[in-house]
Amino acid sequence: MILETAFIIKALIIGLLTGLMSGCFGVGGGILCTPLVRMFLNIDPHVAVGTTMALIIPTSVAGAFNYIKRKQFDQLMAAKLAPTAVLGTIAGAAATQYVEGQILMLLFALLVCVAGVDLSFSIGENLKIQREKETADKSGNDTEALQAAGDPQSAEGIGPYIVGLAAGLFAGFFGVGGGFLMVPCLLYFYRFSVKAAFGTSLIVIAAVSIPGTLSHFAMMHVDVPLALLMIASSIPGSLLGSALALKLKDSFLRRGFGVIMLIMSIVLAMRELLPSTPF
Repeated sequence: MILETAFIIKALIIGLLTGLMSGCFGVGGGILCTPLVRMFLNIDPHVAVGTTMALIIPTSVAGAFNYIKRKQFDQLMAAKLAPTAVLGTIAGAAATQYVEGQILMLLFALLVCVAGVDLSFSIGENLKIQREKETADKSGNDTEALQAAGDPQSAEGIGPYIVGLAAGLFAGFFGVGGGFLMVPCLLYFYRFSVKAAFGTSLIVIAAVSIPGTLSHFAMMHVDVPLALLMIASSIPGSLLGSALALKLKDSFLRRGFGVIMLIMSIVLAMRELLPSTPF
C-alpha cells in the first residue's frame, strides 16, 4: 500500500511538472514526461512512450480548439499535413516494438538533448522572432490578418506530405506531439506567421495523438491508470505555468529549462547505460 501511494504521488508530481513546463514554455509534454516516467517510476520504456502519448490528447485538443476559434491556422496546410502524419504516427508506434527498450530510451535521451540545446541557445525562439518581424514589416497594421493563415501557395507540392509523415513518425516513435518538427518547418520553409504555425501544428497534433495512443494501446504500451493520474495533475500545472510565464522573463525561463533538459538527457542516458544509477 505504501508503494502504491508513493507511485500515485510520483505520478501526480510528474503530471504537474509536465503541465507546468508546458504552460511556461509552450513545449510538448512528451519530451519531459517520458524520461521522468522512466527514471522515477521505473516504467517499461515502451509503456513510458505510449502512456505519455495519451497525455497529449487533452492538451492538444484543447489548444487546437482555441486556435480554431480564433481562426489562427491554415486549413489547407493542416489538411495536407494530417493524413500522412496519422499514417506516420501509426507506423512510428508500430516500429517501437521492434526496438529494444534500452535503445529506445537512448534515442529519446538524444532527442531531449537536442531540445535542451535548442532552448538553451534560443535557436527556435530566434527563428520565431525573425518571422514575427518579417510579418510585421509586410502587414503593417494588418498583422492579425496575415497571422490567420500562411502563404496561399504554401501547401502546394509534396512538401507538406513529407513534413507530415516525418512529424508523425517522430510522434509515434517517441510519444511526443511532433510539433517540435512541424513548427520550424512551417516557419522556415513555408514562411508562416508564428500564430499560424502554432495553430496549424496543434490541429495536426490533435489529429495524430488519438490514433497514436490507440496504436500504442493495441500493443499494450499504455498504462491507463497512470495516464489518468498525470492528466489530472497536468491541467492545473499548465494553468500555473501560464501564470508564471506572464510574470517571469521569457529568456530566463527558456534557458533555465534548456539546462534542465540537458541534465535530464545525461541522467536518462546514464540510467540506461549504468543500471546501478540511483533513479
